Amino acid sequence: MLSNEEFERIVRETIEGLPGRFRQMLDERNIVIGVKDRPDPHDPPSFMGGNVLGFYHGVPMHKRGATGYGTWPDRIVIYKSLIEHYAGTPSGIQALLRRVVLHEIGHFFGLSDAELRKIGY
Repeated sequence: MLSNEEFERIVRETIEGLPGRFRQMLDERNIVIGVKDRPDPHDPPSFMGGNVLGFYHGVPMHKRGATGYGTWPDRIVIYKSLIEHYAGTPSGIQALLRRVVLHEIGHFFGLSDAELRKIGY
């Protein structure tokens, strides 16, 4: 298993590895990306099945008004213990974590789950 610091470092590195224009859009829209151990008991019931490794909450880029401003900051939450459970090994955790972070960022840019699966996320 990875330490919290290592886990968060991989999240940061994944974001830093995005092309500049995508990182800039994340910065401009004030998106918050955080790590939690697992979903809270008051989260939607579908989370409790354990198959949700991350969650995007916000208004995707293509559904925003002309400026996209005036809304609460979007947020992405990555669930550490669930990723560790599904991946098992340190190298598997790193690979799955990167995939989950990119998947949730893809939702911010308006991609559906089906579209993200099609491109490997």
